[in-house]
Formats: sequence, structure tokens, C-alpha cells
Amino acid sequence: MEQQGNQDVLDMIENHFGEFVEQLKKQRGYSLKDISDKTNLSPSYIYRLIKNFRGGELTTKLNILINGFGMENLAEEYMKQVLQNKEQLKKITD
Repeated sequence: MEQQGNQDVLDMIENHFGEFVEQLKKQRGYSLKDISDKTNLSPSYIYRLIKNFRGGELTTKLNILINGFGMENLAEEYMKQVLQNKEQLKKITD
């Protein structure tokens, strides 16, 4: 994932985050409770995020990537791209 182009990382996190988390959850054999324990988010909130019933705030997505799955490098790459893209930055501050 980290070797994909910048736009792929932005697109994945902005538009396919729930699918990505579900894929990681299955690959690692995690339950919603496992992710909840690591992120201090409720299992029901994580479920709604995965199923796209909720949009995730930037901090929530970073929390899940870093604390839930130990993906600091991906989170860092995402933050760099968000800060370089003025339209993305507007989403954070609006």
C-alpha cells in the first residue's frame, strides 16, 4: 500500500476507508472489540465506519491506522498529502 501513488493513498483513505479497515481486520484476525480496545472507540462506531454509515473524522482515521493497526507510515503519508492539498485541508477545517 505504501508504494502506491499519492493519489491512491488519498483515494483509499477518503473514499474507501471502511473497506480498507475491513480488509485489515480480516487479514489480522481482529474483532471489532480488538480494534476498539486499541483505539478507545466503541465497537459500534467502528462497525458504522466500516459499513460507511458514518464518515470518519481525520483524527479518527489516524487513530485507527496508527493505534488499531500500527500503520504509522501510511498515516504519515496521508497527513503529508492532506496538508499539500488545499481542498483536503478545507475539509479538515470546515
